[in-house]
Amino acid sequence: MIVAVTLGTLALVTAPATAANAEVFYDEGGCVVQQVTDGAPAGGSQCAGVDFGGTSMGQAAFMGANLAGANLSGSKLQAANFTGANIEGANFTDAQVDGADFTDAGILPGTITAEATDANGAPINFAPVVPAGLTAGDCMIVDVPVASGTVFPIGDSGMVCKFSSSNGTAIAVVKIQVTPHPEATEAPTPLFTDEPTTTGTTASTRQPTDWGLVAAAGGGAVVVLALGVAAMVISRRRPAIVAGEDGAGEESAVEPDDDEEPKAPGA
Repeated sequence: MIVAVTLGTLALVTAPATAANAEVFYDEGGCVVQQVTDGAPAGGSQCAGVDFGGTSMGQAAFMGANLAGANLSGSKLQAANFTGANIEGANFTDAQVDGADFTDAGILPGTITAEATDANGAPINFAPVVPAGLTAGDCMIVDVPVASGTVFPIGDSGMVCKFSSSNGTAIAVVKIQVTPHPEATEAPTPLFTDEPTTTGTTASTRQPTDWGLVAAAGGGAVVVLALGVAAMVISRRRPAIVAGEDGAGEESAVEPDDDEEPKAPGA
């Protein structure tokens, strides 16, 4: 049976849905630039030395792209994303860069890490390296200008820096990480330590001192240690001298007998 369709009759035709093609701004010589919403090509756009000749590439996906020595002068790059791109030697003269993102694109590092010098944090130094056609502006935290050398507190902070051409202003976000200063983990070696105990269960709590006194009475010797200076004093009982000479004609030294009773004078 044949069905005739005349004017005024509605015919519905159903067709399989097809994926929308990515919008490509530039595709020449292996350099492919497409829109941010479609993502960057695998490995990033390889466009080193390419002359874009004023191409309109608003919201272009230049993430991780190689744009070394590329000529983007006069190009329309509003809201383009250059995160992680290599723009060394690139030319942005008169390019429209309003809202473009140059985070970690070589102008400033994406992250600056420093160790705190004290409890206040650490001074952070930075110097933007801008390509031709761009001029470095202020870096700010919550609309407060931040100069190189400013002390940042311990922890993470976010800083936004601005760069401009004759046709708009771009930004770059820098993450500042200040880590705590490592504290000393080893106690100073004491000058003197306690003698080991026989029980092995009691630890000495005596604090090390700057000077000490150690006495040893063995043999009548006393050793004095003070301020690192050692002095030995030997005390010795002087022997009693008994009149008379021995066979050699010298006086004899005789130790008195502790058991001998004292004698009366003249005895």
